[in-house]
Amino acid sequence: MAKETEQPDQNKEAAGTPEAAPKSFFTKKLIAFGAIIFVVQFVTLYFITAKVLRPISDGAAGKTLQEETKKEGIPVEPQVFLIKDIIINPAGTNGTRFLLVTVGFEVDNPPGIGGLEKKEVEIRDILNSVLMAKGLKELADVEKREALRDEIAEKVGGIVKETPLKHVYFSKFIIQ
Repeated sequence: MAKETEQPDQNKEAAGTPEAAPKSFFTKKLIAFGAIIFVVQFVTLYFITAKVLRPISDGAAGKTLQEETKKEGIPVEPQVFLIKDIIINPAGTNGTRFLLVTVGFEVDNPPGIGGLEKKEVEIRDILNSVLMAKGLKELADVEKREALRDEIAEKVGGIVKETPLKHVYFSKFIIQ
């Protein structure tokens, strides 16, 4: 009797397999085809948005967004150019102490950043000269930082005349 009960179960499995195989094959093809269609639609939508719609909304009649905002009186967001991680030995420390500083220069227009990037080596040299001439007490005194900013702005402004500097920032100022 045990053999009789096993045979009907095997017949059910054998009977169910041919019907399940076409459904799973069809489902796999449908999912693969659907995924391909989705990717094609996504890429098409991206190109339409990025290449057609965005330029129309950003620059009407061939104007750049900056020209348009300046004409309308909307202020253009200032740009900051960073000179990162300058390490110097302050005057009078005989190499036993150091200053690690990152200096940011704020300009009104993005093309001004390009002017600063071209002169980066000269700006680093000016920063080294100005900061190495200061003693530890001058550098540590928070009240003298504004005078230090003004001196740096004056000297750097002398070499980048086409790019007026708005502010000088110390985003990192560590004395060790």
